[in-house]
Amino acid sequence: MLIKNQDKIAEISYLIPPCLNMFGVSEDQNDKVLKKIYGLQLKKMRLMRGLTQTKVAKAIKVTFQQVQKYEKGVNAVSVMNELKFCEFFDCDRGYFVQPITENGYKFLNKKRERNGHEDQKYK
Repeated sequence: MLIKNQDKIAEISYLIPPCLNMFGVSEDQNDKVLKKIYGLQLKKMRLMRGLTQTKVAKAIKVTFQQVQKYEKGVNAVSVMNELKFCEFFDCDRGYFVQPITENGYKFLNKKRERNGHEDQKYK
């Protein structure tokens, strides 16, 4: 089972860069990319631990279908469930967005204008 999971983990790692290429296109697209990356990282963590979606779902008290939707990037993970995942997997919250942050992508636009002037706060 671990060898099969290693193949799946490698496949997930291969899927992340094309998703990242879509980051920064628009706010809507950023939201989709974030959910997709988060889901891929969640799935990767689950597979590295050799767990099923059902085991993870029971641990954080959601359905396996909900975990499936998180992993596919269909649904966003609530803060409460994110904290439960972190506690269950014993990982930092940053793990789930690590591919985005490690590649230097930002969630705030650098330049924000107010009354025709750049807002210095975001520089």
